[in-house]
Amino acid sequence: MPQQGDRERAADDDGADETPWRIWIPPITIDARREGRVHVLLWQMEGTADLTVKDQTITLTKHQALWIPVGTRHKFTVHAGSVLMPVIFDAADTATTLCEPGLVTVSRELRALMLAYVTAWNSIIKPEANLARQILGLIEPSPVLSTTLPMPASEPARIIAETLRFNPGDTRSAVELAESVHTSSRTIRRAFETETGISLRQWRIQNRMEAASILLRSDTTLDAVAHRVGYTNVNAFRRVFHGHFGVSPTEYARRYTAT
Repeated sequence: MPQQGDRERAADDDGADETPWRIWIPPITIDARREGRVHVLLWQMEGTADLTVKDQTITLTKHQALWIPVGTRHKFTVHAGSVLMPVIFDAADTATTLCEPGLVTVSRELRALMLAYVTAWNSIIKPEANLARQILGLIEPSPVLSTTLPMPASEPARIIAETLRFNPGDTRSAVELAESVHTSSRTIRRAFETETGISLRQWRIQNRMEAASILLRSDTTLDAVAHRVGYTNVNAFRRVFHGHFGVSPTEYARRYTAT
Protein backbone atom coordinates (compact mmCIF):
# COMPACT_ATOMS: atom_id res chain seq x y z
CA MET A 1 0.00 0.00 0.00
CA PRO A 2 1.43 3.43 -0.90
CA GLN A 3 2.61 5.37 2.13
CA GLN A 4 2.23 9.09 2.73
CA GLY A 5 5.00 10.89 0.89
CA ASP A 6 5.44 8.28 -1.88
CA ARG A 7 4.19 10.70 -4.51
CA GLU A 8 6.59 13.38 -3.32
CA ARG A 9 9.51 10.95 -3.37
CA ALA A 10 8.61 9.89 -6.90
CA ALA A 11 9.07 13.44 -8.17
CA ASP A 12 12.62 14.29 -9.14
CA ASP A 13 14.60 17.17 -7.67
CA ASP A 14 14.09 19.42 -10.68
CA GLY A 15 10.32 19.56 -10.43
CA ALA A 16 9.13 16.84 -12.83
CA ASP A 17 6.00 16.63 -10.68
CA GLU A 18 4.08 19.75 -11.75
CA THR A 19 1.39 19.40 -9.09
CA PRO A 20 1.10 22.74 -7.23
CA TRP A 21 2.83 22.75 -3.87
CA ARG A 22 0.67 22.36 -0.78
CA ILE A 23 3.28 24.24 1.23
CA TRP A 24 3.79 27.99 1.33
CA ILE A 25 7.16 29.66 1.79
CA PRO A 26 6.58 33.42 1.98
CA PRO A 27 8.90 35.95 0.35
CA ILE A 28 11.37 37.85 2.49
CA THR A 29 13.44 40.99 1.97
CA ILE A 30 16.71 41.67 3.78
CA ASP A 31 17.73 45.32 3.85
CA ALA A 32 21.21 46.51 2.88
CA ARG A 33 23.90 45.16 5.18
CA ARG A 34 27.61 44.41 5.46
CA GLU A 35 29.01 41.31 7.13
CA GLY A 36 31.92 42.43 9.27
CA ARG A 37 33.48 39.09 10.14
CA VAL A 38 32.41 36.50 7.58
CA HIS A 39 32.38 35.71 3.89
CA VAL A 40 29.00 34.46 2.67
CA LEU A 41 28.14 32.13 -0.19
CA LEU A 42 24.41 32.58 -0.88
CA TRP A 43 23.18 29.34 -2.41
CA GLN A 44 19.85 29.29 -4.28
CA MET A 45 18.51 25.88 -3.32
CA GLU A 46 15.01 26.39 -4.69
CA GLY A 47 13.21 29.09 -6.69
CA THR A 48 14.70 32.54 -7.27
CA ALA A 49 16.01 35.59 -5.44
CA ASP A 50 16.99 39.12 -6.44
CA LEU A 51 20.29 40.32 -4.99
CA THR A 52 21.91 43.73 -5.15
CA VAL A 53 25.67 43.84 -4.60
CA LYS A 54 27.70 47.00 -5.14
CA ASP A 55 24.68 48.62 -6.86
CA GLN A 56 24.40 45.75 -9.36
CA THR A 57 21.24 43.62 -9.25
CA ILE A 58 21.16 40.00 -10.36
CA THR A 59 18.57 37.24 -10.17
CA LEU A 60 19.77 33.98 -8.69
CA THR A 61 18.12 30.80 -9.94
CA LYS A 62 18.31 27.21 -8.74
CA HIS A 63 21.82 25.72 -9.00
CA GLN A 64 23.46 29.14 -8.66
CA ALA A 65 25.22 30.84 -5.75
CA LEU A 66 26.77 34.24 -5.12
CA TRP A 67 30.03 34.77 -3.24
CA ILE A 68 29.95 37.90 -1.05
CA PRO A 69 33.31 38.78 0.54
CA VAL A 70 33.50 40.19 4.05
CA GLY A 71 32.58 43.88 4.22
CA THR A 72 30.63 43.92 0.93
CA ARG A 73 27.36 45.87 1.02
CA HIS A 74 24.42 43.79 -0.22
CA LYS A 75 20.67 43.29 0.04
CA PHE A 76 18.28 40.69 -1.31
CA THR A 77 14.70 39.54 -1.76
CA VAL A 78 13.89 35.84 -1.71
CA HIS A 79 10.77 35.18 -3.76
CA ALA A 80 7.77 33.16 -2.58
CA GLY A 81 8.33 29.42 -2.71
CA SER A 82 12.10 29.89 -2.74
CA VAL A 83 14.95 28.84 -0.46
CA LEU A 84 18.23 30.78 -0.22
CA MET A 85 20.88 29.13 1.97
CA PRO A 86 23.75 31.22 3.41
CA VAL A 87 27.00 29.25 3.67
CA ILE A 88 29.26 31.07 6.14
CA PHE A 89 33.07 31.26 6.25
CA ASP A 90 34.85 32.99 9.12
CA ALA A 91 36.99 35.62 7.38
CA ALA A 92 39.76 35.46 10.00
CA ASP A 93 40.21 31.73 9.38
CA THR A 94 39.67 31.68 5.62
CA ALA A 95 42.49 32.15 3.13
CA THR A 96 41.14 32.71 -0.37
CA THR A 97 41.82 34.58 -3.59
CA LEU A 98 38.13 35.54 -3.78
CA CYS A 99 38.28 39.26 -3.05
CA GLU A 100 35.30 40.35 -5.17
CA PRO A 101 31.67 39.18 -5.43
CA GLY A 102 31.17 36.44 -7.99
CA LEU A 103 28.47 34.21 -9.45
CA VAL A 104 28.99 30.47 -9.00
CA THR A 105 27.36 27.54 -10.77
CA VAL A 106 26.53 24.86 -8.21
CA SER A 107 27.81 21.53 -9.50
CA ARG A 108 26.94 18.17 -7.99
CA GLU A 109 30.31 18.14 -6.18
CA LEU A 110 29.81 21.65 -4.78
CA ARG A 111 26.25 20.85 -3.69
CA ALA A 112 27.43 17.78 -1.75
CA LEU A 113 30.24 19.73 -0.08
CA MET A 114 27.98 22.63 0.94
CA LEU A 115 25.36 20.28 2.38
CA ALA A 116 28.03 18.46 4.39
CA TYR A 117 29.57 21.77 5.51
CA VAL A 118 26.27 23.28 6.68
CA THR A 119 25.35 20.01 8.40
CA ALA A 120 28.68 20.04 10.24
CA TRP A 121 27.99 23.56 11.50
CA ASN A 122 24.59 22.60 12.88
CA SER A 123 24.89 19.02 14.11
CA ILE A 124 27.21 16.40 15.56
CA ILE A 125 27.90 15.05 12.05
CA LYS A 126 31.32 16.61 11.50
CA PRO A 127 33.56 14.98 8.86
CA GLU A 128 37.26 15.17 9.67
CA ALA A 129 38.08 16.41 6.16
CA ASN A 130 38.38 20.19 5.80
CA LEU A 131 35.28 20.88 3.73
CA ALA A 132 35.83 24.64 3.51
CA ARG A 133 39.14 24.12 1.67
CA GLN A 134 37.42 21.97 -0.92
CA ILE A 135 34.52 24.39 -1.41
CA LEU A 136 36.96 27.24 -1.99
CA GLY A 137 38.96 25.10 -4.39
CA LEU A 138 35.84 24.60 -6.50
CA ILE A 139 34.63 28.20 -6.58
CA GLU A 140 37.85 30.20 -6.89
CA PRO A 141 38.12 31.48 -10.48
CA SER A 142 41.89 31.11 -10.29
CA PRO A 143 42.33 27.94 -8.21
CA VAL A 144 45.35 27.69 -5.97
CA LEU A 145 47.25 25.21 -8.13
CA SER A 146 50.92 24.65 -8.70
CA THR A 147 51.87 25.20 -12.34
CA THR A 148 55.51 24.14 -12.17
CA LEU A 149 55.43 20.79 -10.39
CA PRO A 150 56.18 17.73 -12.53
CA MET A 151 53.17 15.43 -12.76
CA PRO A 152 53.39 11.63 -12.56
CA ALA A 153 52.24 9.79 -15.67
CA SER A 154 50.78 6.57 -14.27
CA GLU A 155 47.06 6.86 -13.58
CA PRO A 156 46.87 6.15 -9.81
CA ALA A 157 49.70 8.57 -9.00
CA ARG A 158 48.36 11.18 -11.43
CA ILE A 159 44.91 11.07 -9.79
CA ILE A 160 46.50 11.61 -6.39
CA ALA A 161 48.61 14.49 -7.73
CA GLU A 162 45.53 16.16 -9.23
CA THR A 163 43.68 15.70 -5.94
CA LEU A 164 46.51 17.39 -4.03
CA ARG A 165 46.76 20.19 -6.61
CA PHE A 166 43.04 20.86 -6.11
CA ASN A 167 43.34 20.73 -2.31
CA PRO A 168 46.94 21.34 -1.14
CA GLY A 169 45.76 21.14 2.46
CA ASP A 170 44.62 17.53 2.14
CA THR A 171 46.00 15.89 5.29
CA ARG A 172 45.52 12.24 4.34
CA SER A 173 48.54 9.98 4.72
CA ALA A 174 50.23 8.24 1.80
CA VAL A 175 48.46 5.04 2.83
CA GLU A 176 45.04 6.73 2.83
CA LEU A 177 45.69 8.41 -0.53
CA ALA A 178 46.80 5.09 -2.02
CA GLU A 179 43.67 3.37 -0.70
CA SER A 180 41.53 6.00 -2.44
CA VAL A 181 42.86 4.79 -5.81
CA HIS A 182 42.95 1.10 -4.82
CA THR A 183 46.68 0.60 -4.75
CA SER A 184 49.52 0.49 -2.21
CA SER A 185 51.45 3.39 -0.74
CA ARG A 186 54.67 1.72 -1.90
CA THR A 187 53.44 1.81 -5.50
CA ILE A 188 52.48 5.48 -5.21
CA ARG A 189 55.77 6.50 -3.60
CA ARG A 190 57.74 4.66 -6.28
CA ALA A 191 55.69 6.28 -9.05
CA PHE A 192 56.35 9.79 -7.73
CA GLU A 193 60.08 9.16 -7.37
CA THR A 194 60.54 7.61 -10.81
CA GLU A 195 58.09 9.80 -12.75
CA THR A 196 58.64 13.22 -11.14
CA GLY A 197 62.18 12.92 -9.82
CA ILE A 198 61.18 13.80 -6.26
CA SER A 199 59.53 11.93 -3.41
CA LEU A 200 55.82 12.17 -2.64
CA ARG A 201 56.69 14.04 0.57
CA GLN A 202 58.83 16.59 -1.31
CA TRP A 203 56.15 16.94 -3.98
CA ARG A 204 53.48 17.67 -1.36
CA ILE A 205 55.64 20.27 0.39
CA GLN A 206 56.43 22.07 -2.86
CA ASN A 207 52.77 21.99 -3.85
CA ARG A 208 51.73 23.46 -0.49
CA MET A 209 54.37 26.18 -0.55
CA GLU A 210 53.46 27.33 -4.05
CA ALA A 211 49.79 27.45 -3.04
CA ALA A 212 50.73 29.41 0.10
CA SER A 213 52.73 31.92 -1.94
CA ILE A 214 49.59 32.74 -3.95
CA LEU A 215 47.37 33.01 -0.88
CA LEU A 216 49.84 35.31 0.90
CA ARG A 217 49.21 37.89 -1.81
CA SER A 218 45.60 38.25 -0.64
CA ASP A 219 44.51 40.21 2.40
CA THR A 220 44.37 37.33 4.87
CA THR A 221 46.05 36.17 8.06
CA LEU A 222 49.12 33.96 8.27
CA ASP A 223 47.22 31.46 10.40
CA ALA A 224 44.50 31.17 7.74
CA VAL A 225 47.05 30.58 4.97
CA ALA A 226 48.83 27.92 7.03
CA HIS A 227 45.54 26.19 7.75
CA ARG A 228 44.44 26.30 4.10
CA VAL A 229 47.57 24.46 2.98
CA GLY A 230 47.40 21.83 5.70
CA TYR A 231 49.38 23.12 8.70
CA THR A 232 47.76 23.24 12.13
CA ASN A 233 50.92 24.76 13.63
CA VAL A 234 51.78 28.15 12.16
CA ASN A 235 55.39 27.96 13.42
CA ALA A 236 55.90 24.72 11.50
CA PHE A 237 54.49 26.45 8.42
CA ARG A 238 56.89 29.37 8.89
CA ARG A 239 59.88 27.02 9.07
CA VAL A 240 58.93 25.07 5.96
CA PHE A 241 58.09 28.23 3.99
CA HIS A 242 61.41 29.86 4.92
CA GLY A 243 63.26 26.70 3.96
CA HIS A 244 61.54 26.65 0.58
CA PHE A 245 61.71 30.35 -0.39
CA GLY A 246 64.56 31.65 1.77
CA VAL A 247 62.35 34.31 3.40
CA SER A 248 59.62 34.23 6.02
CA PRO A 249 55.99 34.22 4.86
CA THR A 250 55.51 37.65 6.44
CA GLU A 251 58.47 39.08 4.52
CA TYR A 252 57.27 37.40 1.33
CA ALA A 253 53.84 39.01 1.67
CA ARG A 254 55.41 42.40 2.45
CA ARG A 255 57.65 42.26 -0.63
CA TYR A 256 54.73 41.30 -2.84
CA THR A 257 52.47 44.11 -1.63
CA ALA A 258 55.34 46.60 -1.97
CA THR A 259 55.78 45.87 -5.70
